[in-house]
Amino acid sequence: MPPDNSAPLITAARKRSELTRSKAIHAIRELNHAGTPVTFEAVARAAGVSRSWLYAQADLRVEIAESTSEL
Repeated sequence: MPPDNSAPLITAARKRSELTRSKAIHAIRELNHAGTPVTFEAVARAAGVSRSWLYAQADLRVEIAESTSEL
């Protein structure tokens, strides 16, 4: 039976997920700070993530919607 090598893969996936979330949060903050409209398209472009990924993140979706409604 081959050894279980899933732990390093899980750790790498978790780090990648955290980095992606961090990029999106940073993009939202920077767009707000610059006075640029915070839209899903703008956040996706600034963070280098897909819009579909943003829509799947409930907390980020709420934050973007709230930032958009403040305009």
